Formats: sequence, C-alpha cells, structure tokens
Amino acid sequence: MPRRSPFTRLCGRLAQLDAPARADLHTHTTASDGEYTASQVVAHARQAGLKAVAVTDHDTLAGVAEAREAGGDAIEVVPGVEISTAFAGREYHLLGYFVRTDHVELNAALARVCESRRARFREAVALLPERGVFVPEDRVRLVEEATVSLGRRHVAGLVVACGAARTRTEAFHRFVNPLVRKVPPKALVPIEDAILLVHAAGGVASLAHPPADITDEQLETLRGFGLDALEAVYPWGRSSPAARLRETAARLGFAISGGSDCHGPDPAHRRVGSCAITSDELSALRDRIGCAAR
Repeated sequence: MPRRSPFTRLCGRLAQLDAPARADLHTHTTASDGEYTASQVVAHARQAGLKAVAVTDHDTLAGVAEAREAGGDAIEVVPGVEISTAFAGREYHLLGYFVRTDHVELNAALARVCESRRARFREAVALLPERGVFVPEDRVRLVEEATVSLGRRHVAGLVVACGAARTRTEAFHRFVNPLVRKVPPKALVPIEDAILLVHAAGGVASLAHPPADITDEQLETLRGFGLDALEAVYPWGRSSPAARLRETAARLGFAISGGSDCHGPDPAHRRVGSCAITSDELSALRDRIGCAAR
C-alpha cells in the first residue's frame, strides 16, 4: 500500500483516535536554537496527534504567542521556557511550565541571560577566522536579528552555511567545541532563584534531563527550593535512566515531565511527539500550580 494513499492516511488517523492522549513538553523554535517556527512546532504536534505541546525555548518566552495563535482551540499550547541555571557548581537546565509570559521579573532575568548569550555568540564568531572560517558580517547580522536567544547551534549553522563543514555535527566537532573555553560563559540564574521566578509567574518547575550523577541529597535540596518535577520522559538513547528517575520521583514526591527536546527534523528520534507524557501525567503536573504558595 503506498505510504501517502488515502487509505494509509485514514488508518493513521484512526490509530491516533485509539491512542492515549499525550503531551510533548519540551520543544524549541526559531526564537532560540530550533529550526521550526512556533507555528510549525504546533503543526507537527497536531500531526503527531498530541493533546498538548509546550514551547520551551532557551531563556526566552518569545515563541509562545505565535504558538498559542497557531494552536487555537485545536491543541493546548503550554507556555514554557528552558532556563539556564547554576546549581552545585555546574550548569543545569530548568523547565518552567504554565508561566505568565508578561511576568516582569522572569522576563528581566531571561533578558540578562540572552544578552550574555549574544555576547558569547559574537565572541565565538570573531574567533572563527583563527580556524579558517570567514563569515560575512551581513550573514551574522541576519542571524542576530532573527533570533532572540543565540547559542552554539547558531555558530555551527554559520560554519555550515559558509561551506566549512557539511553538517552541524561536523561543525561542532571541528570548529565550535574547540572555542568553548575561549569565549566568556553565559550568565546562569541560580537555580533556587529560577524556581522562585517560575512560581512567581504562576508556573511549575521541572529539572530538564537530570544528569546521571545527580544524587538523592541534591534532589532533596532542589525539592527544598521548591522544584516540582523531574523530566523522566526524554530521548535518552540506549542506557535510559527513565525507570530510575520515575522511581526517584515517586520516592521524593516529584511529578513527571517529559518531551522530545525537538530542535528540528533531525534526528528522527527527537521529532515533535517522539517522546511525550500521558494525559494523567500532564494533569498531575498542572495540579502543582500554586502549590508553593499554599
């Protein structure tokens, strides 16, 4: 049977009707380092049969309004953000869900991080000629004007666009990663402050893709800061810690979050909807709203 035949499409739609409702709560758009616009993320979420999708760009809420408009009444769009934070001497990422996009203090903190991202991006581009890559200024300016939250993926994209590398992965290995220690680090929000900001904006806070070496003691400290959830559903690969994270979450009293961490069409195992939580897990996460104030 041809893949795109009417019968094949009908079977796919019927399968979606029988499938349990799911929500992908980790996606990125062109507002940060994603390749899809917010509208395209929502379109892919609908195509995947999702009940809800969260736009969680790095350190910005700039893509949420477009996503909400695109979603309309057809799919729930959860306003979210992935905040670059500091905890225990290293960088952690914090996912904020259901946040108010007009919250002044949260937006001010995110703007400070984005400004440091912009400075780091410019430093990295300025160092590329040392590695034999010369990027036209107008191309750099176009990237800066198009994106609120700049990152290393943007530098790698410029390397590919200039023909110095065939793929973004090659660009990272040959050009971008060797520059990491030569450019200033981006600003990080102390994780306890980030959690407070998420709560103040009416949201819930989840630890994104928890590292394998995080300890129960550290998680208990984060719980004391008000952390609501752990991202257990994620495209981990072969050695998935999902079962361990679920057990830890149940034992320590965290809700579960999860999603694809989609940045674009590749890789396939990170496309919108490839990883998603259940409707019950979404409801449990939503129930955490306002818990810190009770």
